[in-house]
Amino acid sequence: MMNFDLIAKHYNWIEKIIFRSDLEKVRRMNLALVKNAKSILLLGDGDGRFLEQVSLMGTDAFIVSVDSSAKMIDLAERKLKKSSLNVEFNCTKIEDFQPIDNFKPDLIIAHFFLDCFTHDEVKLIIDRVSGWAAANAKFVISDFLLTKNASFNRIYQKMLTKIMIRFFRLFCGISTRFLPNIPKIMTAQGWNCLSQESLKSEFINSWVWQIEGYAKRP
Repeated sequence: MMNFDLIAKHYNWIEKIIFRSDLEKVRRMNLALVKNAKSILLLGDGDGRFLEQVSLMGTDAFIVSVDSSAKMIDLAERKLKKSSLNVEFNCTKIEDFQPIDNFKPDLIIAHFFLDCFTHDEVKLIIDRVSGWAAANAKFVISDFLLTKNASFNRIYQKMLTKIMIRFFRLFCGISTRFLPNIPKIMTAQGWNCLSQESLKSEFINSWVWQIEGYAKRP
C-alpha cells in the first residue's frame, strides 16, 4: 500500500538534489488559478509546500487536501499554522476518499501525484474526480512525460525515471512500474488541454485541462 511516511521529512532535499528548483517552478506555473477559485481539490500535496505558496498569494476558496501520508499532512499543517487558508485535510487514499455531497470543486490540482499509479489506476482516479467536479472545473496536473523523439534527452529521462520508480516502489510502495501517459489518459477521459508549460525538453510539465463537452462527463 502506498504511503510516504517513511520519507516525509526527507522528501524536500531528495527532490532538490535531483531536480534543484525545477519541480517547484512547475508547481507555481498555474498558481494564479487558485486566486478566483471557489472550491479546490488538492491531490497528494505532500509536505504542504504548494499550500504554503497558495497562502502567500491568498484565496477565499475552500480547499480539500487529500493525502495518504499522516506525516506529510503533519508537515503541511505545521507550514500553515499561521495561515488563514480554509483547508480541510483528509488522510486517506484517493481511491477511498468520499467528498461531502455539496463539494463540487471548480479547480482540481495534482502535482507529481498521478505518476505514482499505473495507467489503469490513473484512469479510475480521473473517472472519480470527474464525477465530483463542477461543470466549469479546471484540472491542473504537474507531472513527467518522456520526450517523444529519440535523443540523448529521452535516454536520460528513461534512466532517471526507472531509478525514481524503483526508489519509490521500495520505500513508499507505489504501484506503477512505468510513467503513465497523462495527456493520452486525460484526452480519452473527456478532458481538453487548455495549456501546457514545460521544462527540460518537455520532461517536466504543467497542464491545465477542462472537461470537453459536459455530455462526456462520467
